[in-house]
Amino acid sequence: MRTIAIVNQKGGCGKTTSAINLAAVLAKQGVRTLLVDMDPQSHCAAGLGVPESRIETGIAEAMLSDLDHGFDPAPMLWQVMHGLDLLPSTMMLAGLESPDGGLYALPDRDRRLARVLQGCSARYDICLIDCSPSIGLLTYNALRASTQALIPVETGYFSLRGARRQWGTIQSLIERIARPIQCNMLPTLFNPESRLAARILEALHQHFPDHLLPMVVREHEPLREAASLGQPITEFAPGSEAEQDYVALARWVIDHPPQVQPELVDRRSATSVPPPQVQTSTRVGELALRMQAGFDASPPENRTPDQAGASETPSSTSGIFGEGRGTESGSDVAESDFGVIITDQGICFRQPGVPEQSMSISADFNGWSTSATPMRFDRGRGCFEAVVPLPPGQYRYQVVIDGRSRIDPYNESTLTGETGASTNCFTLNPTS
Repeated sequence: MRTIAIVNQKGGCGKTTSAINLAAVLAKQGVRTLLVDMDPQSHCAAGLGVPESRIETGIAEAMLSDLDHGFDPAPMLWQVMHGLDLLPSTMMLAGLESPDGGLYALPDRDRRLARVLQGCSARYDICLIDCSPSIGLLTYNALRASTQALIPVETGYFSLRGARRQWGTIQSLIERIARPIQCNMLPTLFNPESRLAARILEALHQHFPDHLLPMVVREHEPLREAASLGQPITEFAPGSEAEQDYVALARWVIDHPPQVQPELVDRRSATSVPPPQVQTSTRVGELALRMQAGFDASPPENRTPDQAGASETPSSTSGIFGEGRGTESGSDVAESDFGVIITDQGICFRQPGVPEQSMSISADFNGWSTSATPMRFDRGRGCFEAVVPLPPGQYRYQVVIDGRSRIDPYNESTLTGETGASTNCFTLNPTS
């Protein structure tokens, strides 16, 4: 079974729309297709008319199943149309990456999806994975399970810079996996009447001449209408220009299987081979090292100092952010004012960083969501902040940096959950 990850951490690029409609077109052409929804937002089910209230189990439950004793994915699959099945997302997927979500406790936590798909491989010709919109265990699982990746790139104003960052990030993760994954960019939301869109498309061709697909997905109103009605474009508007764009994409996918070299194996299964070295002079290099630290062994709190390395030691000047602390990272805030601060407006979470990063707070008070509590960069002070009004009580949290959850090094108070993973904690007293 050929497996293709459709991945981009930028919202509004047409990732899920492309996953749904490419899957539908492939099925219409007689290709046995499986669509896996690895996005906690569960938009694949909505876009294909699968009632969320009737979905009891999905990919999260599959990844946590006993895969060593005859796992059967059939009860979790939904037949959307002839030749197209959906392995949906459920609410459990949103918490799967949290410290107590169950995934971190598994020794093969970055290979669970690949093992699930092995149980489906005889039923399908192609599997499409709609990836999570963040860099974490879910995306890492998707790339490990794939031999090909499609990166939808919106042809809008910020697309070129975003495309470079996306490409660099994904290439660093692939380097960490240490086996070939063919990557291609798909221009989406293209407006043929826009001179700006035409210039951006030309620039994408110049910067990615060997990786940009030869077709575009134009900005079609029927695509939005079809999604609102829970239908793929093949059912809502067969024969339309919108369908033809995905027909062209499907034809390219069928005609261009990935050029995988069988002799290159996953080096992580060979303990005698050291992991690849990543250059840390770029933001992508730092991200790759953070990913490497998170997947090479047990969770940080269970490692010996030698295993954890200086980059995760709270007293290290490099910190877990790949940046210096306090004024060393360009922040005007004293080191003692980072972490958790009680203010009149609520609890203030404050961290050093640079504008190119994204940060948020994942906590028990927001259901361990990695996006519900974003931290905003204060250019005047050179740091990230989020203020959250909370009632008295004890709370647990982690800091999410570029989609990756980490312990806050500026808060020494931690709790260890049932899985052995640690979180920061703080107590807000009634008189605070």
